[in-house]
Amino acid sequence: MQLIDKFSQAHVTAESLITIGAFDGVHRGHQYLIRNLVHEAHNMGFLAGLITFHPHPSVVLNPSNPTKYITTPGEKAALLEKLDLDIVAILPFDEEMARMPAKDFMALVCKHLNLRELWVGADFALGYKREGDVQALREIGRQLGFSVHVVEPLYYEGEIISSTRIRRLLEEGDVRKAAQLLGRYYSLAGEVVRGEGRGKALGFPTANLEVRPERAIPADSVYVTYVRLGEKRFRGVTNVGVRPTFDGGKRLVETYILDFDADLYGCDLVVEFVERLRPERKFASIEALKAQIKNDVAQARRILAAEASAGGIENMLGPVYTPSTRRFEEIDHTADRAIKVYGATLEDIFANAAYGMFSIMAELEDVKPEVTREVEVNAYDIESLLVEWLNELLFLHETEGELYRDFEVYHLDENTVKARVRGGKGHPTRAKVKAATYHDLELKNLGKGYEAIIVFDT
Repeated sequence: MQLIDKFSQAHVTAESLITIGAFDGVHRGHQYLIRNLVHEAHNMGFLAGLITFHPHPSVVLNPSNPTKYITTPGEKAALLEKLDLDIVAILPFDEEMARMPAKDFMALVCKHLNLRELWVGADFALGYKREGDVQALREIGRQLGFSVHVVEPLYYEGEIISSTRIRRLLEEGDVRKAAQLLGRYYSLAGEVVRGEGRGKALGFPTANLEVRPERAIPADSVYVTYVRLGEKRFRGVTNVGVRPTFDGGKRLVETYILDFDADLYGCDLVVEFVERLRPERKFASIEALKAQIKNDVAQARRILAAEASAGGIENMLGPVYTPSTRRFEEIDHTADRAIKVYGATLEDIFANAAYGMFSIMAELEDVKPEVTREVEVNAYDIESLLVEWLNELLFLHETEGELYRDFEVYHLDENTVKARVRGGKGHPTRAKVKAATYHDLELKNLGKGYEAIIVFDT
């Protein structure tokens, strides 16, 4: 993986698929986007790349309330390297970058990274005052020669997985759910510094971690943790807070490492937060505090034993999904062939209907997107437009001998659809589709998405 901090350092030997964003945390939503991008890029013989920034744009744009980091730049780079990207650019974000027009920035991406397709989320925007939203980027792409692919968000328990949601969970102390969204335990790294020795006097010596002030630190509480020292991993109990029993003070991250006795001053530790045990509170006496710590340690042993038995967080991740995980399904019909199509937007319905139609005809995974065509269709209403769109693609298939597998709908209203479709020639077909019909046609707005039924004359 090439890791660069300026465009001029890039060594690009092929066209590339690129995604751009903060990617703070490299959470499961980020991983979903990146893995799909890498898979698509490498299947097409292209490079897979990612552009991110440091500091976080909010540090420049909102200095009075900057975003707390889930990952440092080094941690982010290490996580991204595991995802098989070919090139990662961590660019400095400053006032000059903040004022740069979206088109100027994308021109640099095209020049230095040979951009073929940009992958972003639906709410993505870049450039001065976020002028470069998806619609604007598609227009810029038509001018500069790249397309825009919008990736659906990933959901966990009914909410989008996002860095903002993870920060909120950390503020609430819900490190267990934060781990579900990250796909790993949330961790803090730092150097062990000298404290006041109170833990040792209590019989529970702690390692006091010096954490960078810009990091997102979980809520003041006591946590079950793992502690990594080099290649070794230990069990621990970590207190985040101000030690109210001793009349408070500076906010600290202190960890008691179970079954460990060595001088750690000056060592670098990583604390992984597994589960919140209890809030930090003031005890009436030192003896009451010691009794509670013993209880905390006993609970930590039980929790970590169960964690080890399950194989760790990687084997305990809950299910995630996108709004249109199912793009389409073939359904029974009395005479012809029919598909039910799903989509978060009408654009998704048009793209997924086309994909479903060509899937009846051939194995689309075998089709290489070597040919790109611009398609524009007009009709008197949205239902007619859907049928005429599909029939226009069938006409192109018949006249050009091409099968299409990628469908980028970049403009859609009641009467017009404009799209960029990609496919290839010379691929075998397994079934013939003569036409999309109006018979039993349905197009429904479900509130949280759309559904359509289309019947084909075969």
